[in-house]
Amino acid sequence: MLPVKHNLTSVKGEYITLVIGYSNLLDASDLFACVRKYAWDEEYITKFDIQTTTDGLADGERCKITLTLDTNNLVCGNYQYDLFVWAGSKPVKCLISGQISIVDGISNRGK
Repeated sequence: MLPVKHNLTSVKGEYITLVIGYSNLLDASDLFACVRKYAWDEEYITKFDIQTTTDGLADGERCKITLTLDTNNLVCGNYQYDLFVWAGSKPVKCLISGQISIVDGISNRGK
């Protein structure tokens, strides 16, 4: 199964939060999501904070995964990200991937 594609856009300095329902029970330590300028870059620029919960589940969900990213760590531009389930030291499944566009705000620079 291919990962779900989900592109994100944010004004620099804002937080991005994405909540995903998942059909298996996972712990946050089983997940890793990072941001790279290009998919082939060896080093990642920043990573998402990840939390999981079993509260407020919809039918068929066993957990909710919350990804949070502080865009202050990124300069304006386009980036790639994904979320992988890991087993020990190996990635086993990509759940979601996409592009993040960080743009300058207009009214947030002074009144």
